[in-house]
Amino acid sequence: MSERVSVAVVGGGLAGIAAACELADAGLKVTLVEKRPFLGGRSHSYLDKRSGMEVDNGQHVFLGCCTEYIRLLKRLGVWHKVHLQKRLRVRVIDKVWGESVLESQPLPPPLHLLPSLLRFRSLSPTEKARAAYAMARIRSLDKAARRDLDGITFADWLRAQGQTENAIRGFWSLIIQPTLNGDITTVCADLALMVFQEGFLCDRNGANVGWAKVGLSALLAQAAREYIECRGGEVRLGQGITGLRLEDGRVAVSGPGQEAEYVVAAVEPRPLASLLPKALREEPFFGRIGHIDTSPIVNVHLWYDRQVTDMKFAAFLNTPLQWVFNKSRLWGQEGDGQYLDVSLSGAQEFMDMSTREIVGLFAREVQSLFPLARTAQLRRALVVKQRDATFAARPGVSRLRPGQRTPVRNLFLAGDWTDTGWPATME
Repeated sequence: MSERVSVAVVGGGLAGIAAACELADAGLKVTLVEKRPFLGGRSHSYLDKRSGMEVDNGQHVFLGCCTEYIRLLKRLGVWHKVHLQKRLRVRVIDKVWGESVLESQPLPPPLHLLPSLLRFRSLSPTEKARAAYAMARIRSLDKAARRDLDGITFADWLRAQGQTENAIRGFWSLIIQPTLNGDITTVCADLALMVFQEGFLCDRNGANVGWAKVGLSALLAQAAREYIECRGGEVRLGQGITGLRLEDGRVAVSGPGQEAEYVVAAVEPRPLASLLPKALREEPFFGRIGHIDTSPIVNVHLWYDRQVTDMKFAAFLNTPLQWVFNKSRLWGQEGDGQYLDVSLSGAQEFMDMSTREIVGLFAREVQSLFPLARTAQLRRALVVKQRDATFAARPGVSRLRPGQRTPVRNLFLAGDWTDTGWPATME
């Protein structure tokens, strides 16, 4: 019996897990190496000792169009640990104009969104008509024939379609800021248009929102490890490699997995650059990776002594709040208290603020929007900042994102920052 081809997967985030599972299923001998003592990468959770609660490093959701992520969950046998809406329904609370609901109706796309758009309180009748026109333009747009779209911001593209500043901020940004993790005036039109085409306008179930009913580590980590090991693979945690060597036109691993014939580097751009030998760092293919910038996410975790809202989650306008997730309800927790997670995308303005300032700001905002919070006691607050949460989807980024196949014949790349055609999502 011939020896199985061996491959080292460096990095145990979602991309590394998915690659390792795929390769193990293909019959290869897989060694998954992760320098931290857990799998999951940016999709992990940990125990907050003061509250005694499991805390996700960030609030992660997925959409119905994330077919590969859904396939991974089903492959690992953890689909029962998540919930996916049967149809899109998102409460939108505008501090000035009141509450609307963005929801899908049983109509053919893109008409499935039209009823909720017509009732959207943050837009004027004229703005609603122009938004419907822009959506029709987006659905029919051939992005492949418009390479210039990577060079302009989505806000500029929208202005060219007659969208007002109020519509840009009060409707379009509602979807783009969390999906591209950036302000609508700074993200590229190409990726923003992709979000609307894939998620909202081609399939009426494409934007259905999904979430984990457990902590992110409880969702994936053990199941992924067992899946790989049951197929003859190996998972090494807390054992990062020290670098990659170039030998006769191939790379070799220095550290765990050094015997591997092939290498999949499933790490972020900056760590990857530090692992590459100088000769490869100076290659044009790899050299551009260092120019990919990142964008931060901040999560504000708030534990109250009583229920302050019955919603599952909601988006917000005309307030510093962006999205609020009722973790107590999403996780099916019982008891008198309530755990809310305030998720802030493209959060540069909050990175240099102190924890006290951030908690004070958002505790006041919660009180202003949820009257029950005014008499509740805030028992515990935690601020989690991820400075390099995702790649920055700015104009020109597509020219910087490398493909998965590299000029080195036994080295491959994996990760949301590579040229997937998608923004940095769970997909």
